[in-house]
Amino acid sequence: MPEETTDQSLVEYLQTNSDEIVEQVSRYSYLIADSLYFILIGMLAVFLVHKLASKFLYPYFDNKRFLMVTFGTLYVLVLVVTVILVLRQVGFDVSNGGPVAILLVLFLAVVLYFIIPFLPKLPFMPGHMIETQGVLGTVDSISSFHTTIRRFDGTMAFLPNALVMASKILNYSYIPHRRIEMPLSIDNDCDFEAVEARLLSIAANEHRVLGDPAPAVYAVNATAAGVEIMLYCWVENADFLGTRSDLWLKLVELAREDSAVTLSLPQQEVYVKDERP
Repeated sequence: MPEETTDQSLVEYLQTNSDEIVEQVSRYSYLIADSLYFILIGMLAVFLVHKLASKFLYPYFDNKRFLMVTFGTLYVLVLVVTVILVLRQVGFDVSNGGPVAILLVLFLAVVLYFIIPFLPKLPFMPGHMIETQGVLGTVDSISSFHTTIRRFDGTMAFLPNALVMASKILNYSYIPHRRIEMPLSIDNDCDFEAVEARLLSIAANEHRVLGDPAPAVYAVNATAAGVEIMLYCWVENADFLGTRSDLWLKLVELAREDSAVTLSLPQQEVYVKDERP
């Protein structure tokens, strides 16, 4: 009996105040919808600006952490402004909310500035050329779960972020220059100084090779078969593959036409055991 009375009282209350309830729900539903709309529009605007900045500013901006904090602060600012607007709509007095919001944003910016370096993050961004898990290519996109790498043959590789974080990553885009290493094995009878001069001349005559750091040639090993030497030179990242290919062709032509440079041939000693009585 008491339960029936309670249910009846609830029904009577809903019938009596139905108009007011509908009005309140309608009012707050519009408020929620407007808040979500503002958040989505603000986040989308900041996201688009961030994507453009990551493509055009990040490769040429040394202080990348400052940019990350800036965009993180913009995201927080959108949320703070939304909260202030919602509180004002509900009826709270936020006439002095401007200074409070500014202080809140500055506080969060400082927190982000010191916390972000210690958070786990992928050491690359879209547009970087990286090599990980045996995949070499350009980072196309990064989602919450996968990193998409566009390989140089046009195929797309989708790698789980957890796997990428646990593996070795070579990033070729963090610095503007890249070193070319060209190993050669020359005959022991060759004059090392003459070979060094010719190799340095080839590197110096290649306009894509940088003068600083200057090209250099070093002997890295010596065996009975020959002397192993290494030519080092630096180029722009974008010129790496083309320059290395052209230098190899010039070195092959040098070894074929210049008698001072003789490449060592692989040697294998064979012993014949005489088992005759």
